[in-house]
Amino acid sequence: MLNEKNGVAGDGAGGLAALLAPVGLREFFGGHHESAPLHVPGEPERFRDLPQLADVDFLLTATVSDRIRPVDGERLVRSEAGGGLTERRVRTLSSLAVDVQDVYRAYDEGFTLIVNRLHRRHDAVARLCRELQAQLRFPVGANLYLTPARSQGFLPHSDSHDVYILQLHGSKVWHVSPPETELPLRTEQGGPRALPEPDVLTLAPGDVLYLPRGWRHAALTGEASSMHLTVGVEAYTWHDYLTVALDVLAESDVAFRSALPRSYFDGPADPARMDALTTRLTSALADPSVRAQARDRLRSRLSRETLPTGFQRFASLDALPALEPGAKILRDPDITCVVRTVAAETTIEFLGNHVTGPAIVAPALEFIAAETRFAIADLPGPLTDTDRLDLVRRLISEGLLEVDPT
Repeated sequence: MLNEKNGVAGDGAGGLAALLAPVGLREFFGGHHESAPLHVPGEPERFRDLPQLADVDFLLTATVSDRIRPVDGERLVRSEAGGGLTERRVRTLSSLAVDVQDVYRAYDEGFTLIVNRLHRRHDAVARLCRELQAQLRFPVGANLYLTPARSQGFLPHSDSHDVYILQLHGSKVWHVSPPETELPLRTEQGGPRALPEPDVLTLAPGDVLYLPRGWRHAALTGEASSMHLTVGVEAYTWHDYLTVALDVLAESDVAFRSALPRSYFDGPADPARMDALTTRLTSALADPSVRAQARDRLRSRLSRETLPTGFQRFASLDALPALEPGAKILRDPDITCVVRTVAAETTIEFLGNHVTGPAIVAPALEFIAAETRFAIADLPGPLTDTDRLDLVRRLISEGLLEVDPT
């Protein structure tokens, strides 16, 4: 069921290829993605740039999360001997700072500490998530789990998203069973689950475990503590695509916006009406325009995923007054950009933000969305140097571009 790989070289230099090396991307997508778990042993120092045990105190006390919403903050969980689960939020002081002494006591009592959305609190984690999001074209986020010795955090469960588990400290024993529902929807609840005839494996520092969504699993520690990073990938599915495509169709065809007949729940539906709607839907899904709009809407959804960037914006903002046409400009390659032109307006969407201008800037915006380093003077289209400078200044001030400091 589980496959340990030590053979072929990885494809590419970073992101997913580096995470799965020595397993190649072709092998991964051909034999494991969405179908089977994969355990990749690694060197103990492999994740030295990611959080280590000594960093956790600092993450709790000196970095900020949205503690008003538990999903964005920290939690404490513990599986009990009788099969129950004890779960609570981390206590906070009047300043909303973590009551770190309370965390220490809970950890000593066997609770697993969960630090959610670590991609918003640690630069190396943010960089990893940006790389994976740019490669996979799906939203990516990361949570940290620190479990004391002889303990178990969650009960056996499954997730409705793919996970890449990166072992950072200590070791952890994982029990993994096939899914009850293959590739469950995001709306399906994931636990608790039984684990019939599980595969058992131990992750050591530097190891990676990939679990497709739906695979049931539980993890527990031995005689020492363990810490891992779970990188979650929320895949866009064909269900998502068809839902968006139906939205596009309904906006243009009133037949899909009309109410169901009053008799709908009392008897069989009107077959002629159903056949007509089915024909219209089939025809629309074959329409290149509808397909393109649905694709662009999903891509826009991805562009709104505001992962922190690695740019140094303040230095670029300071450089704006002296900017000249020959200046070199950078765009983070891991930022998803979408350019739309409707009638007389063109919009570029990125990082939950957007900038709109007249249609004549469309060639320049498309150029920017495709390039990661360029001179301002290289922007195409019927623009003057002043136009180009104004456009680049706006995109720097809005957070998309950076002045190359070299």
